[in-house]
Amino acid sequence: MRHITRLTLSLAVVVIIAVPALFAAPATATEFTDMDVCLGRQVLARMLCKPVEEINYVSKLREDMYLFSVFYANRETHFFVGVGNDIIRVQGKEFKTVTRTISYKFDSASRCGVVEYVAPGCPASGRIVCCAQKSAEETLEDTFWDRPIPELLEEDLRKALQGANATEPEDGGQQGQ
Repeated sequence: MRHITRLTLSLAVVVIIAVPALFAAPATATEFTDMDVCLGRQVLARMLCKPVEEINYVSKLREDMYLFSVFYANRETHFFVGVGNDIIRVQGKEFKTVTRTISYKFDSASRCGVVEYVAPGCPASGRIVCCAQKSAEETLEDTFWDRPIPELLEEDLRKALQGANATEPEDGGQQGQ
């Protein structure tokens, strides 16, 4: 009886701790496929010292795993790129020795991944920054606030006047005749 009570109590504690963690977990970088593909292309380009335009995205193999192709070592070569919560792992399909694990940081506020990576012998340097695409609502909100204040005030006045005109009776302007 005592073992059953301990087991039940232990199970209850695990549930109390684990369930809120599932629902309150912050967004991870891997929730944004477009950003993951961008990071994969940029990191692979930096690693091989090639322009980003030469790196071709082929497909998403599974969650957080992507396939890229590039002309490397005198032939078309494929690379697997896995994007995790804080690392990017690159491995050649034909060249298994071309393998790198690169750490990166994900800023959940701006939804951007930032990589600090310098390939030896490659002149390209600096941060690699890729951001997730904004939703239609976020884009609309950005375009709203990018306008000058007098234009915003004029639009509000126009809407208010249209609202006032909509409430007046439409009898052709012949009131009291």
